[in-house]
Amino acid sequence: MQAIIRTKAGKEFSTMKVQNIESPKTQSGELKVKMVSSRINSVDMDLMKGFPSLKYKNPQIGGIDGSGIVLEVGKNVTDFSVGDNVIFYRLFSDIGTWAEEITIPANYCAKIPSNIEVKDAGTIALPLLTAYDSLIQLNPKKGEKILIHGVGGGVGFQALQVAKQMGLFVIGTGSQSDKAVLDKAGLDQFIDYKTQDFSHVLKIKEVDYVFDVLGDDILKKSIALQPKKVVSVKFVDTSNMHKAGVNLPGIMKWLMKLMMGKFVKLAQRNKVELIGQVTGANGKMLQKAVDLISVNYISRDFKSLSLTDISTNGLTKNDVGKVIVF
Repeated sequence: MQAIIRTKAGKEFSTMKVQNIESPKTQSGELKVKMVSSRINSVDMDLMKGFPSLKYKNPQIGGIDGSGIVLEVGKNVTDFSVGDNVIFYRLFSDIGTWAEEITIPANYCAKIPSNIEVKDAGTIALPLLTAYDSLIQLNPKKGEKILIHGVGGGVGFQALQVAKQMGLFVIGTGSQSDKAVLDKAGLDQFIDYKTQDFSHVLKIKEVDYVFDVLGDDILKKSIALQPKKVVSVKFVDTSNMHKAGVNLPGIMKWLMKLMMGKFVKLAQRNKVELIGQVTGANGKMLQKAVDLISVNYISRDFKSLSLTDISTNGLTKNDVGKVIVF
């Protein structure tokens, strides 16, 4: 079978090559899956460069999420059957979805609702789990207001769908080019980030929560709005890295804590609870998330690549956000 392999650590995706390898054998607790699609996420590029404390397999297949069809069910697996359509997200320490066939722990997986196409599901696994895990940590009540940054992006758009199913009033910063699909998904108030500064549009304490995917000044301005809670994928909470299968060295934890200190102090001054989002493999949570949005699921167009395309042209950082279709 063909797979996209990390040949060595390197800048961006420069060392990723399409190679022929043997199909993996299914172990106890695992599923063998025929891959259908997998999104190229920014974290995939980061992981291919090399990540502190992680040991890589030989050969190391790229990719952390995706969707497919169950070919085999390993021993001690009771919740899945051959032929099931599944969606999944792996750990940083257990990557490998960019291949025609993969094996994966069953507890990373969720069944895809019948109204969501398998190919579509592979485009939203990481964004959806990140969004859902972030929003449930806020513990919001129906009717409360949330500001979602980058609401037209991969994670932001899934956060919008989750938030609407939770009954929240959603304000989003985004691009005018995404306005039509955002309206379709039920966005209540749109802020054009190119022409408007959200910190001037919104009043202090106007929103109850903020979901941040951008960090830096956007995170600072979000905290200054004095919502009850801010959850950010750019605020690194090293105590939660184990959720992604990572155990950072002590010096790395110290450095990250030092770098994040400015946000902690700002949150304390504004009496805001600041939550750092780390997404880890969790099939049960992913099942709840995909079932929730399936009630009113909004599909989006996406740019795709085949293994032939990648074999011919390779991968670059410009491919982040595209979808590999197997």
